[in-house]
Amino acid sequence: MGLAPTQADLLYATSLFGCVVHNSELYERLIPEELMRESKFYQRQMEKAARETTLKNTLTVLNRKFPAEAVNALTSEMQNIDDLQRLEQLLIAAAEARNLDTFTQMLHESEPVGRQQAAN
Repeated sequence: MGLAPTQADLLYATSLFGCVVHNSELYERLIPEELMRESKFYQRQMEKAARETTLKNTLTVLNRKFPAEAVNALTSEMQNIDDLQRLEQLLIAAAEARNLDTFTQMLHESEPVGRQQAAN
């Protein structure tokens, strides 16, 4: 069922603010998630959550493998990355990196790896 963007946004807002006062299960039954997914605001919230989770996971991997001081020096630079795909690539790079210099080099590359490989 396709909704007009404004309708989807209104349903999402109704659910979001309604849950402050009422039980969230009520809104989950009344407004299916498929309908809310059509909302631009819902999509932005989901992307923001995915970005934050990916960043957190990347930092967790790096902190498990390398000295915390060195990882902390990269944290603010990583927090400035808005591109979810880029963060996902960095998560994989963190897991595969044998040393922090290798990861740092990838972090400083101007283009994501997938785009560079596609160009070659």
